[in-house]
Amino acid sequence: MRMEIDRNDKCPCGSGLKFKKCHQGKPLQIYPEPFKGRSIRERNMVLLKAIKDIFFNKGESWNEMRDTLSEDKVRELYRIIAWLWPPQTDLTPLLPKPDKTLRGLYTGDTRPQDILQNVVRYSLYTEEIIVVSPFLAPLTINEKFSPLAHPKQYRQDTLELIYFAYSLAPWIEAGIVQMIPNPMDFDYRLRKEIYTMAELRYEANKDMYDSEINKIVAEEGKMEFERMYRRIPEEALRRKLKNFKPGITQNEIDRTVEYMLEQRRNDPLLLDEEMSSEAEMKIKRMGANLELGLYLGQVTGSYLYTNRMFQSTEIMTAGQQTTDDSDVWSPLTQAFQTLDFTFLNNVDAGFAYKLKEEGRLGGFRNYLRRVWHKIMEDNTPAQANSAAREFGDELRDEYGKNKEEWAKIDKSIVKFMTGATGLSTLVPPLITGSLDWSIPALGFSIAGVGKLLLARYQRREFKAKVPLAVLLDLEKKDKLLK
Repeated sequence: MRMEIDRNDKCPCGSGLKFKKCHQGKPLQIYPEPFKGRSIRERNMVLLKAIKDIFFNKGESWNEMRDTLSEDKVRELYRIIAWLWPPQTDLTPLLPKPDKTLRGLYTGDTRPQDILQNVVRYSLYTEEIIVVSPFLAPLTINEKFSPLAHPKQYRQDTLELIYFAYSLAPWIEAGIVQMIPNPMDFDYRLRKEIYTMAELRYEANKDMYDSEINKIVAEEGKMEFERMYRRIPEEALRRKLKNFKPGITQNEIDRTVEYMLEQRRNDPLLLDEEMSSEAEMKIKRMGANLELGLYLGQVTGSYLYTNRMFQSTEIMTAGQQTTDDSDVWSPLTQAFQTLDFTFLNNVDAGFAYKLKEEGRLGGFRNYLRRVWHKIMEDNTPAQANSAAREFGDELRDEYGKNKEEWAKIDKSIVKFMTGATGLSTLVPPLITGSLDWSIPALGFSIAGVGKLLLARYQRREFKAKVPLAVLLDLEKKDKLLK
């Protein structure tokens, strides 16, 4: 594809020359990589700086930035991303390496605001979190859908992405959150093989997947419809109200319209303007499916965690068990299933980072880290079962300390949220749910994923399995022991 760049603009290759004197008319495949050799974290830091320079260069408030979010600014942002992640990028040496870090790979809901919520919500229970970046790599997209060619269509989507990156900036800078591009964007054969495996899995359970896909589409569609309805042109909204309720009075219409406009003004993730007749791009992001999640988990030494029960069930299908010792870790996993855990809920990401920086729940994370190290070892069934019993017993003691720590955190949150006004929020800052651990005797793996890894890495460079999967379940009420 060719980018829609003016011939007098600076060339996106980073040379400093005008486009017409550099790469105009030349294939993208020969674009140099100005950030070649830079780590993922360094590139993410460049992205964060670009967001600040492009959208907040005059010290704009969030609302001021939102009101001045132009298509030129969107295009400029994606030019930077094009420089950071050109099509020929080799992610193989850039991904985090397996080590002793308690590192989770997020595989849940993929809207930027959902990723943000589930990262913050789970953050005090792990040391590092890897997320597949919601930012598109523009040079890997067909030009008719590219934000470089059609930036106006991406203004609403870009607002949501800015909020995501703006909120997670301190986490990214500290290396707690590692935002990685989707490897399939740069490796066609990897994408083809993973899609093929996913299609076979879908065809084998078509009815089940269709039912779940329809459920997710309905849930997300309802949320998006309710939000985007606030951007309907005022006159159209008034007509809809009259059609919906023929006997409605003018005063009721005026009050309803004013309420909708106020809701729009107060929603930081919504452009405060009427939707035009021109198309807007609404991106359905893939994130990490089962195969890509295992691929990334094995190559980065991560466990998988999700907020979706269906995805957790899907992960379970990749669990590898021995014939006689399939439940060796059950004393530990059942101990987790009998407990309710507390999570951050609708808490400012900056404040949540402060809690992390202060070492809150540090004792419980130390316990989880020791468990993680033991799970990663090559244990005999007897060793694994013995460790599971010891850690299961210890969990009850650590859980008590954990509850005491959350009581202190709750007081800190209330103090932060009330501030000098003495007012509190109607949305509870903490929420209770399950933290379900699954540890198959031989971990989680798929033979096809192992072949993909062997084609790209030396055997010593990746793990033979993902040993642990975690479900953050806020809906489960009755704990049924497996």
